[in-house]
Amino acid sequence: MPKTPPFEIIRASRRSISIQISRTKGLIVRAPFSVPEDIIHAFVERKSDWIRKHLSRQREQKEQRNTILYHLGQPHSYEYNLLQKETVLRLEGMFVFSGKVREASVEQVMITKWYRKQAQQHLNERVAHFSEKHGLKYEQIRITSAITRWGSCSGCNNLNFPWRLLMAPEKVIDYVIVHELAHTVHKNHSSRFWTLVESIMPDWKTHRTHLQEEGWKYTLPKF
Repeated sequence: MPKTPPFEIIRASRRSISIQISRTKGLIVRAPFSVPEDIIHAFVERKSDWIRKHLSRQREQKEQRNTILYHLGQPHSYEYNLLQKETVLRLEGMFVFSGKVREASVEQVMITKWYRKQAQQHLNERVAHFSEKHGLKYEQIRITSAITRWGSCSGCNNLNFPWRLLMAPEKVIDYVIVHELAHTVHKNHSSRFWTLVESIMPDWKTHRTHLQEEGWKYTLPKF
């Protein structure tokens, strides 16, 4: 039995061999024209553990995106029912959404609206807490639909957070808040910036790593 799945070799004018795992095309290996195939296969074999790990994570992502919603780090199953009134119930380990129309776009808008409202409330409270405790002043808090950033601080100290941040664990949310509040003092990632972050949250690295490794889960499933 082969240790790695089948892969496509794409040759190009390049100096090194690289591996890409595509959601649509599978495993792709890019290599220089001059490298023999046996060298390419040996390279892939050496990377077999890494490949299996990432393929497994990709399958997990696909499955979870179709079945799970996260709230403050906790996974919830969900269902959508037809009712004349829009309602949202959060039960033990489950969300029950209800609305007048059963359409994917309607469900998505309704769920996003709920997350936005909850995120605004939670973030307002936590930002105010850290601001008052550590004397870090800000202007406004804005809830966005950003998908590539967990937070930002503008030049005039407006704080921006995506609504999907509410899906992360509370300590992770706090880390993002502290990170952005620190930018009200230091508009860069200098050593002084990180010293300020660490003075407020000594275990910040743990929470940053969580976002880097688990952040893919915090998004809406495909309806």
